[in-house]
Amino acid sequence: MEVKDMDFRDYCGLNRARFQVDPEADAEWFFGNRKVNDELLTRVVNDMDMRGTPKCCLFGRFGCGKTHTLYYLKHIFEKYPESYPAIGVFVNVAPYDESTPNLGGWKYMQGKMLDEIGEDFLRQLIRDFEKLPVGRTAELATLMKQEFKFGDENLRRSLANVFCGQFLREMKSTAAAWQWLKGAKVDKTDIADLGVTKLLENASDMVNVLMNIGALVRKTYKKSLVFLMDESQALMEVDKRETEIHHAFLQMASDFNQDVGFIIAYFGDTIQSIPPVISTPPDILSRMGVTIENLDEAIINLMKVIDVKKDMESFVHDILKGTKNQKKSEDIIKEFGLGSKVSWEQLPFERDALNRAIDMLWQSEATRNPRMIINQLANLQVTAYHKAKADDKYLTVDVDFVNSTMKL
Repeated sequence: MEVKDMDFRDYCGLNRARFQVDPEADAEWFFGNRKVNDELLTRVVNDMDMRGTPKCCLFGRFGCGKTHTLYYLKHIFEKYPESYPAIGVFVNVAPYDESTPNLGGWKYMQGKMLDEIGEDFLRQLIRDFEKLPVGRTAELATLMKQEFKFGDENLRRSLANVFCGQFLREMKSTAAAWQWLKGAKVDKTDIADLGVTKLLENASDMVNVLMNIGALVRKTYKKSLVFLMDESQALMEVDKRETEIHHAFLQMASDFNQDVGFIIAYFGDTIQSIPPVISTPPDILSRMGVTIENLDEAIINLMKVIDVKKDMESFVHDILKGTKNQKKSEDIIKEFGLGSKVSWEQLPFERDALNRAIDMLWQSEATRNPRMIINQLANLQVTAYHKAKADDKYLTVDVDFVNSTMKL
C-alpha cells in the first residue's frame, strides 16, 4: 500500500476513525493516579454499606476526566454487580439556568433525570416486579404501593396506578403519564385516565417519585439507583437559596433514602468550589457524613489524577494501546519495515520520542490533564501523517519530530 493512499486510521493502526477517547464507549479505562481511583471506589463502597447507595461528589478542572470517571463508575456497576450493587444513570445537568423559563427549578432536574431513566427501563422494571409476587392475591398496584416509602397515601397510590396502568402493557401513549411524573400540567380528562388523585405540585413530591422508583429498583433487582450528575457547576446559577433545589438534594441525601444515590461532578479548582446550593447551609454535607473541615472524605479531587510522572507514563501507554487494532498495526510495521523502531502498541511513536513527549508534557501542570495529553499526542500523529502523505513515505515520530512539533 502506498502511503499517499492511506487514511489516518490505517496509518496509525487505530481501531477508530480518530485518535480520541469516547467517555462512554471507553468507560472501562480509568487513567491516572490509582490512589484517586482507590479513594473514589472506597467512598462508593463505604456509602453502599453505610447509606445504602453512593452520596458523594467529585471535582476538577475542565479536561481532567470528570465525565469519563462517571462513565467509568457506570461501567464498574455493570461489570461487578456483586461488589457494586447499583444501576448508574448518567445525567448532564447543564444547561441549568435559573433565569430561563423551563430551565430553572427542580422541575427541570426532574425531567432530565426521568428522561435518562427512560421508558424502556421503567417498562422492564414494572414487568420484572410483576413476576415477583408469586401466587399473589392482591392487585399489582396495591402490592407496588406497599413498596413505595415516600410521600402521602395519594401520591403512592397515584404512582402505582400510573405505573401499572400506563407502563405495564404497550397499549397506549404514555405522554400524559410522563407529564404527571415530571410535575407538568395534566388535562382533567387525562387525570381520570391515569387514575391519579394527586398532582406533583412541588419539588418534594417530585423527589418522592424518584425515591419510590429507587425503592422499586431495590425490591426488584436488589440494587440502588444512582444518578451520575455531570456538569453540575451549572447549579452555580441557582440564585434562589429557597428550599426547592436545596431541599430536593437534602431529601435524596437523607438517611431515610437508601435506594437513590447521586455522584455529583462539577468544575472547580479547590474543594470549596462545590456549588453553594449543595453546601449552604451544610445540612446536605452533614448527611453525606462530612463538614467543611473534612470535605475530602466525600468530595474526590480529580485534579490529582496525574500528579506523578509514572501516572502520566501509564496514561500515555494505556491510551496508545487501547486505541490500536493489533493486527492492523502489526501489518503496517511489517509492510514498511518498522520493527526495529516501533511496537504495535505505540505506532507510530518511537520509544525515545514517546519519552520525550511525556517529559515535555510533564513540565507544566496545565498539560498534565487527560484532555491536553490526548490532544498533543493526536497532533503529533496527524502532523506526521500529513507529512508522510506528502512525501509518500512512512514517517515514524522520533525525538527530533517531537521537539519541532510540540509547542508548549
